[in-house]
Amino acid sequence: MRLETTTRGFTGSLAYRERARQVLARGVSSSPRASQLPVAIVQASASGCRVTDVDGNEYLDYALGYGPLLLGHSPRPVIDAVRAELERGLRTGGVTSGEAELAERVAACLPSAEVTTFLSSGTEAVQLALRIARSHTGRHRVVKFRGHYHGWSDGMHVSNAPGSDALTTDGQDPLAVRNVISLDWGDLDGLHAVLDDTVAAVITEAAAVNAGCFEPDPGFLEGLREATERHGSLLVFDEVITGFRLGLAGAQGRYGVTPDLTVLGKVLGGGLPISAVTGSARAMEPVSSGRVLHRGTYNGNPVSVAAGNACLRYLSERADELYPDMERRGERLTDGIREAAARASAPLAVNRVGTCLQFFVSDRPLERLSDLVGLDKDATLAFSELLVERGVMTLPRGLMYLSVEHTDADIDTTIGAFESALGAFAG
Repeated sequence: MRLETTTRGFTGSLAYRERARQVLARGVSSSPRASQLPVAIVQASASGCRVTDVDGNEYLDYALGYGPLLLGHSPRPVIDAVRAELERGLRTGGVTSGEAELAERVAACLPSAEVTTFLSSGTEAVQLALRIARSHTGRHRVVKFRGHYHGWSDGMHVSNAPGSDALTTDGQDPLAVRNVISLDWGDLDGLHAVLDDTVAAVITEAAAVNAGCFEPDPGFLEGLREATERHGSLLVFDEVITGFRLGLAGAQGRYGVTPDLTVLGKVLGGGLPISAVTGSARAMEPVSSGRVLHRGTYNGNPVSVAAGNACLRYLSERADELYPDMERRGERLTDGIREAAARASAPLAVNRVGTCLQFFVSDRPLERLSDLVGLDKDATLAFSELLVERGVMTLPRGLMYLSVEHTDADIDTTIGAFESALGAFAG
């Protein structure tokens, strides 16, 4: 279903788009931003869980910077820490004491974390984690799961859609993925069939938040852990999204399975760019010994590190209160959307993992990642447009994140926006 697009109230964003297209490729600095309808919203300011655009429209924000802003857009501890760090000078490319403090905080939170190294993006961190695994094992092949996204490097930008083994973009080197084995998520029999003494690592989202908000099948993560240990491969959890969002201990704490290596990002920086690879001292030995090189001018930059320390300090001190409250509001929002869809007899499915949820235009429940095959993505994009017009911003594909700033009143407002959008959609 494609809805008629309205551009009323978005004249400033439309004008910016025309200007930007003259000098910015596609008018944006990251491809997914171009998919927002009716136009890529140009954000002028933000506070708490609200964003104001250049036209003066205000939105309840559930995109939250694609996930990092667990504390909202204006967390005072993070802003104060960043301001204080800037006063000390940028010191880019040097060693600063905050790096060890942040690594200590990571180790205090995650079961897998003994030794950590910092980078600037999730894509880089995945590349390093797999390089570590290859060095550690002396092997070269990697197993990933269809529908899971592990960054946009040529070597991992493959089988990103459920049911597909295809490369993802034009210009991608097909030889870069020749040592990648793609399986369906949850398929332990398939894993047992391919695991041998050539497989360096199995990489997975512990919870498939980036692929539709699906929990792992009971016993699946445990099966991955047992199989990789038996075959001498490393188990890598991509917790770029779930780290510190599903709880201080991330998805590995939620499900009680400890990987060899964990990839972190997003919430780790409190809204500023930083990523990390962390793991047991044994698994991280290739980096600690200097055998595996990783480089980056901005790795562990003091401003992002200061933001990360402030964010993790705040979460650690209030974890017993914040996470249950966010979980409760996430459940309440999910239930409210489902009830609104039922009242409207509208084909809308909603999945949730903790503080993350995703809606799809679908006339059937979506219980497994493979259920996404064949869904009309354009219909979900169109529905997200209806929400934007009603003052609720989600990711265009329907993914939503909660923050500590979302209140019960905000949840009520959001459910009301869904009710209105469902009425327009069904009509």
